[in-house]
Amino acid sequence: MSVVINLDSRRKTPTSFKSLSHPAGVTLPFESPADAELIIPEIRNRIVSGAYSADLLRQLDDTVRPADRVLVIGAGLGTASTLVAKHRGVKRVFAVEANTELCTYLARTHELNGVAWVETVNAVLGTGLKGRLPFFARHDTRTSSLLPDECSWQRVMMIPCMDLNLILAEEKISLVICEIPSGAVALLASADLSTVDRILVGSGDDVLTFGEANDVLPLLTEKGFEAERSGATLRFDRAEAGRETHLQVRDRA
Repeated sequence: MSVVINLDSRRKTPTSFKSLSHPAGVTLPFESPADAELIIPEIRNRIVSGAYSADLLRQLDDTVRPADRVLVIGAGLGTASTLVAKHRGVKRVFAVEANTELCTYLARTHELNGVAWVETVNAVLGTGLKGRLPFFARHDTRTSSLLPDECSWQRVMMIPCMDLNLILAEEKISLVICEIPSGAVALLASADLSTVDRILVGSGDDVLTFGEANDVLPLLTEKGFEAERSGATLRFDRAEAGRETHLQVRDRA
């Protein structure tokens, strides 16, 4: 006789709540049972240990520059967008997230860390998209996506579409941070990156494979960028004018 064990039923709601501190320098709200439902124990453990988005966050100090105008795609809990906004001289930060529930949490993270001026946008980015698209939210927010994936989702949200090229051009974005590697190729393939000189593509977390992020290598090389890898993150810098780019990636120790 087989026995089915519902692991979700064994997750207990914490009896006390306090903010979560990521060693990178971000404080995340954790104030209620609703927060405990959103940030499951696996994610909480990675936050307090510093493993959550660790490789991407380590890249920010060397990547962000004064006067940058930054677009964070797949902003999640707000770790990257908060750290970017804390950099001196950064002009604008747009944190785009498709999950409506996470957008509310994002705003709280920004406020808690003193960067409430970051603009939080609930949207699906693309080129030529109109109306709304279904977004499939899962218990583990890291695996939520635009794909139904054999009905493993818990909720469907209809999310408004926004034109990526319109944001890039109107806001003169200089740095793009993308933590949705499985969709990065499709998103960046038709993007007008003429104002952009740096791009970070992260694996999101260990739930996703870095092999997906590698797919952007030939795409961005063709668009005139050179790549450098640091752990599970790829950094792309626009090549110097007149310099030919080649499909290769440098590994940073």
